[in-house]
Amino acid sequence: MKKAIFSTSFEFARLAILSLVLAVNASAFAQKQAAKGAERLVLAINEGGSGSATATDIIFRYEEFKKVMEKALGASVTLIALRDMTSLRHSMATGVSFVLARPADVAAEGIRDHGYQAVVVSKEPAHALFIVNKDSPLKTIADVKGKNILTPDRYAYMWRIANAMMRDNKISIANEQVRSMSDQAAIGWSMERGFFDVGVVASFSGVGRTWEKNGGRVIARSPELPNTPLIASPKISAAQIQKLRAALVSLESTESGVAILKKIGVAGGFKEASSQTFIVLIKWLGDLETPTK
Repeated sequence: MKKAIFSTSFEFARLAILSLVLAVNASAFAQKQAAKGAERLVLAINEGGSGSATATDIIFRYEEFKKVMEKALGASVTLIALRDMTSLRHSMATGVSFVLARPADVAAEGIRDHGYQAVVVSKEPAHALFIVNKDSPLKTIADVKGKNILTPDRYAYMWRIANAMMRDNKISIANEQVRSMSDQAAIGWSMERGFFDVGVVASFSGVGRTWEKNGGRVIARSPELPNTPLIASPKISAAQIQKLRAALVSLESTESGVAILKKIGVAGGFKEASSQTFIVLIKWLGDLETPTK
């Protein structure tokens, strides 16, 4: 009888200890899963408003780039494609982990207004080009006063650069005959057919790359400005930024890395970026009168 009681007590104690061990392990597993969730990072991508790619196209195009980021950061990265500037600005205001945006002015706002940190930028700089046809009498930016001007969308990155350039030459874009188009290819087409006296395009656009080769002229070119920057939330540590920067800058050193860069339209590769560069940029561009779309 005593033996049976002892055996029952021992079995009860063994089960109690086993339950305790399982509870501890379950708690540890839950904490580990929670930590994994906390490590999940989000990369918001914006390629500018002139492209025709859908959100699905963009996410597919950046899949290998995302894997490079995940390996460098040791954490999962979720991709989101944001086509409009309002959503991009909102994502920074609410603390999205990373932003990669072709319009560098919006990234500059994130650095100035929300404490984001510059990680890398495309080696190829951005220029706004004032283009005219071969037989145009216009020679310099001063000559655009009183002419018919065609620009990208109002408040777009290239529009803001053109506005600043004209302002520095004592020409108010608000007082000029200005029309806007979203598609820079359409700007080139309109210029070729003589519908406007002068057009504004990005140096890295198809029109910007081929205008002079095809016989057109560039009468004004902006200074070298940031192009396709990647910025990081202030929640991202300096150590993480250093690892990520090293991984992205080294992409051009391998065949697979070159393929990734080409796929996302940064064929020249990335270089280290300074946050101060963006502070200077946004100060020169000036504040917007109203939020853009």
